[in-house]
Amino acid sequence: MAVNDDKMNKFYLAINHYAEEQRKKIEQEVSEFKQRELDEAEVEVLTEAYRLIQKEMAEMRNGISREMAQREMEGRKELLAKRQSITAKVFERANNALIEYTQKSEYTALLKKFAAELSKTFTKPGTVLCIKKEDEKYQELIKEAFGKDCTFKINPDIHIGGIRAYNSQMGISADITLDSMLEDQREWFAENSGMAIV
Repeated sequence: MAVNDDKMNKFYLAINHYAEEQRKKIEQEVSEFKQRELDEAEVEVLTEAYRLIQKEMAEMRNGISREMAQREMEGRKELLAKRQSITAKVFERANNALIEYTQKSEYTALLKKFAAELSKTFTKPGTVLCIKKEDEKYQELIKEAFGKDCTFKINPDIHIGGIRAYNSQMGISADITLDSMLEDQREWFAENSGMAIV
């Protein structure tokens, strides 16, 4: 019976040893499975965090770009308003200086010169010379310099001075007023004043 007990003990030992090995193997597999799952979860979490960080950074960059564009646009608006204000002041001063000039004796010489220039173009009768109300006193002087038959018309659009002419028969008109000459300087001023907005 001792042999049987010994065999039985060996059998139990073998079974216990096999069970222990199986238990260790299962624990190892479970541990490896857990580690794999943890590694995959970690990679997934890191990937999601990276995406979230990239998204946040893109939103921040877009927000900064929008803010910079807004500031630049506001800066340009301010510069444009300043430029318009300076231009208006410059042209207001020029306008006032020209009006003062029309009060001087040199202005009559300029009106004669303008009338003589117009007479070269307006060669047929029926020419109408437009002047401002304050220049009515120079009609005879202008007519003499024009040298041809003409009529005069007071034009309320002429504020500074000079002469506008038209001849319906010839189908032409000309404007050599100080008003239009000053207005023509606006484009030149914008290009050459150094106040360009870039």
